Amino acid sequence: MNRTITIAEYDRIHINDVLQGIKITQKDILELRNFIDESNGEISSLSEYLKPIRNGVQANNYVGVLQTKSGLTIEILPKISRTHQNHVEVKKLFIRMLRTVKQINGKSFDMSHLSEHKNNVLELFISMFISEVDRILKRGLKSDYITTRSNETFLKGKLLLQQQIQHNSVNKAKFYTEFDEFEVDGAENQIIKTTLTYLLSLSHEAKNQRLIREQLLCFENVNVTYNPPVTFQLISKKRQFSYYERAIKWAEIFLKRKSFTSFKGSSLAFALLFPMEAIFEAYIADKMKRAFPDFKVGTQEQQYFLFDGHGGSKSSYRLRPDIIIRSNHESGNVVIVDTKWKLLKADGPSQSDLYQMYAYFTRYRHHSETVVKVILLYPKSDHYGERVFKSFNFSDNQSDLEAKIEVKYIDLFSNNIESQLQNIVADF
Repeated sequence: MNRTITIAEYDRIHINDVLQGIKITQKDILELRNFIDESNGEISSLSEYLKPIRNGVQANNYVGVLQTKSGLTIEILPKISRTHQNHVEVKKLFIRMLRTVKQINGKSFDMSHLSEHKNNVLELFISMFISEVDRILKRGLKSDYITTRSNETFLKGKLLLQQQIQHNSVNKAKFYTEFDEFEVDGAENQIIKTTLTYLLSLSHEAKNQRLIREQLLCFENVNVTYNPPVTFQLISKKRQFSYYERAIKWAEIFLKRKSFTSFKGSSLAFALLFPMEAIFEAYIADKMKRAFPDFKVGTQEQQYFLFDGHGGSKSSYRLRPDIIIRSNHESGNVVIVDTKWKLLKADGPSQSDLYQMYAYFTRYRHHSETVVKVILLYPKSDHYGERVFKSFNFSDNQSDLEAKIEVKYIDLFSNNIESQLQNIVADF
């Protein structure tokens, strides 16, 4: 039975809740809470992905899909604003944003081909893997020489004396040998077949199931691996088989159950979770590059430190703004943008965010960069208006701009994201 529910960031689910016609059982909540407990003590904190609450759990700011062993699939979508609660619309936006992600937590992926027309997020990622396997099949399955040990009726390859004595001391007509055979049953193909077999049990969509069965026919002469971690280590890095790379990366996500996160454990059947801050930043950076094709748009620059005389010391605090836009004109103007995946409330930006932007403005100007302004960019909010924070340095009856921090919003559901960004950066 397909038990799939869709929630947003920070939504809560409790025992006996009925969501989209699906009843949440005590076993569902127990497995989710066990997942939280297993994640405790890892690099992440206990409640990074899910937070335990009375008789239930609460989602945090990780989005994607997870499935319990009892069969409950939970799609967690971005929480955009109170005015956008249409899950279909939000899901399409989420996929559009996800397509721009190139790397998360050190893992590189090409998700530019994700289709926003699929209704189920889990099936969407399964179809991505199917597409990668299809690319492999069109190029041809990798064949290679594989070392085999076998008790044969004739001498082939190298005779293994110790095994010969152990197995054939009575039957002298056999030879325990080691030899190389050119075949498709290599580590890469075993990983692909194992992943397809696993996803066949995970998928509930008829089309994906049909495609997986068709692909498995091509792996008839390939064995399933029952120890994927060891098999992953045996994968060859030969350049002529680089077309396997994407499929192997997706297979690692599915089989190792590590997702784009750092959790471990066995309470969940599957989890593919993304930090929403990273998705928002990647999306805005991609749109910025399109909005300003004649400018230099960089991301995660690490050029300067918060303090002078760093000498490579960690305590000097390297600055790492999300997006830097540099003009190619003689002015050399610079705009610094930090994306913040928060729905601002009436009290406005946090003090730490403003301190961070003030540091960017002053330190980049200290290094003779012509910083025009720095921008805190949030998804659209109805509770706090756009505004500008300024500070001045007064000396000799004159005032020089010491810092200019702008709080700006982006309407993610708009069709003219690039025009919005041009207006936000404005007098550049």
